[in-house]
Amino acid sequence: MTNFSFEHSVVGPASVEAVWALWSDVDRWVEWDESLESVTLSGPFAEGSSGTMTIKGQGAIPFTLTSVSEGVGFVDETSVPDAVLRFSHRVEQVAEGVRVTHSVEIEGPAAAFLGPVVTADLPDAVEALVKLAS
Repeated sequence: MTNFSFEHSVVGPASVEAVWALWSDVDRWVEWDESLESVTLSGPFAEGSSGTMTIKGQGAIPFTLTSVSEGVGFVDETSVPDAVLRFSHRVEQVAEGVRVTHSVEIEGPAAAFLGPVVTADLPDAVEALVKLAS
């Protein structure tokens, strides 16, 4: 059961390839997501690879890529005490360039608390990603 969900889309004059290049190079995530200090990935940007995200003021949090479809999107999953967080990222070509959508689903007892905290800066991050890719 999903206890919390959130989705945000941004349309901008970027290309699918430019967005994908930024997503698949996890070292660059800090360029468009200001909440991140660093991101590492052990292995290729592919389903099953795992890594850590260091969130400013919170330390390192492990994540696993649970789905990767090149040029389309990916899903990463993080488990924390009392919650599982799934972040979905999708890109599609539209007349204006691309539509980038990031969504979050959180399951578990801590979902109601974590949801607003985790998603507070998500719109800014998606906007920054599209701008950087343009």
